[in-house]
Amino acid sequence: MKNQFLKTILVLALVTGFTSCSGDDLDPVTPVEGNDGVLQGSVLQGDITKDLLVKTGNYTLKGAVSVKNGATLTIEKGTTITVTAADQAAGVNLLFVEQGGKLIAEGTAAQPIVFTSQNKNASGGDGDWGGIGIHGRARMNAPGGTSISEAGQLPYGGTNDQDNSGSLKYVRVEYAGQASSDGQFEFNAFSFFAVGSGTVLENLEAFEGADDGFEFYGGSVNAKNLSAVGMEDDSIDWDEGYRGTLDNIVIYQYDNVGDFAFELANRSGENNASPRANAIVKNVTARGHNRAGKAAFDLKQGTAGNFDNLVVYNYETIIFLNNQLQEVNNGELKMTNVNFDYNQNLIVNNVDGSDVSTKLVSANPNAVGANLSQFSGWSNFDVKGGLEQ
Repeated sequence: MKNQFLKTILVLALVTGFTSCSGDDLDPVTPVEGNDGVLQGSVLQGDITKDLLVKTGNYTLKGAVSVKNGATLTIEKGTTITVTAADQAAGVNLLFVEQGGKLIAEGTAAQPIVFTSQNKNASGGDGDWGGIGIHGRARMNAPGGTSISEAGQLPYGGTNDQDNSGSLKYVRVEYAGQASSDGQFEFNAFSFFAVGSGTVLENLEAFEGADDGFEFYGGSVNAKNLSAVGMEDDSIDWDEGYRGTLDNIVIYQYDNVGDFAFELANRSGENNASPRANAIVKNVTARGHNRAGKAAFDLKQGTAGNFDNLVVYNYETIIFLNNQLQEVNNGELKMTNVNFDYNQNLIVNNVDGSDVSTKLVSANPNAVGANLSQFSGWSNFDVKGGLEQ
């Protein structure tokens, strides 16, 4: 993420409910009208307070759509949900799931579920809408174990690492990352706030978003077959004690566009906060932007992590190592079975400048990276021809 939203002024939001992301960003909440639990008409909007089914078809998303505690929003395969140019001009449009709510969006390779925008980020810069944010009750490392989401002003965190917020399969989020009107933050394509391992995340793509592709704020959810293409900030970001497994990832950064493929932290200002961010990442292929002053991995603020089978290329630098060395020295932060291709530096150690390459990285020129066939037919990554080398 580019900026942290000030959370100290958000107590009122917990009392009044989620009606805005930042003052005038969002339309007033209008309840979704349903008949026998099926969405009527072509507009998805407002608070979802009881189970709602969106049948296969074409719809628009208007304003802040929030799935409330106890409700399930189910979206059928082959559905496309679009933010119109008019609604984009009116404010931020997004889909958020609150603690205790569920989103069931299960597409297929032949019939993915697509969230997109009419403008298709034609003007460049800020994204067109606010993306998808899910709030769970798994552990994270803020004081007291709970926090308020920077964008949604909604609570997340708790003690249930097996929490279930639904299932997302074969879902594309395109042109997200819209900025708030006050410029304090940008929305990600996918934001997972303390989401638990009972939630299913499979075959998801973040495409040409203005902020991060996938951000994990604590939690223990696992994800596989993730694609991030053309993100203007980071492709994958974790902090606040994220501890899941990310398996089979492709990242395609456009030339000279974007920040890091992975920006990874434990907790800002509290490097040793518990639980420590310590995820497993395996089977990755990343094509970089070759941007000066950037790297594939930005490792900072006490994160641990176990990375295996990585193919990473077209970067000036592979790793920025920041803030502390204890996770490298004790073996909790390491990369094995890697094939790295870079122009200048394998590792820039911003802590003490020492050579930690043998502790942190174990090379294998025969590493194969991601299984690219998993992205065939449903992703923009596949449409663009894959990762040319």
